[in-house]
Amino acid sequence: MNSTPTNFKIFRILHLALATGMGLFAVASFLLVRMRTEPFLDVEADRALQLIVVTIALLALYFGFRLFKNRILKIRKANESAEKRLTDYRTACITWWLLIEIPGVLAFTCFLLTGNHAFFALGIFHLMILIMFTPRRDNILLLLNLKQEDLP
Repeated sequence: MNSTPTNFKIFRILHLALATGMGLFAVASFLLVRMRTEPFLDVEADRALQLIVVTIALLALYFGFRLFKNRILKIRKANESAEKRLTDYRTACITWWLLIEIPGVLAFTCFLLTGNHAFFALGIFHLMILIMFTPRRDNILLLLNLKQEDLP
């Protein structure tokens, strides 16, 4: 008996949990900043954090996408079973999602500390990228060079 449908549902639930958690953190940080009267950090720290967070975000997106793309190409070329390719794909996706989410959470944390809405916008940008990479059956079939019966 093939357990792929259950695994696919779990995979989608994992993605939904990551995106929902990040979304809830965004809402909580926004509400907390609105209730606060003064930021915790001064302008100099804010400027330094802007440089650090943007650099981390750009590096994480760049290297995360390259890593994901290289893993997908390696999985496609490997002559492995469909189950093994799906497992490797899942690992590649989780790594990619974390490299999207971590800078977003860092941006929301800096928003909490500074009240600078540029951090909030950067966090929302990362959340939107994470949502765009929702696992879809058609994408998995195409990326892994699988047939429909390999992924019921």
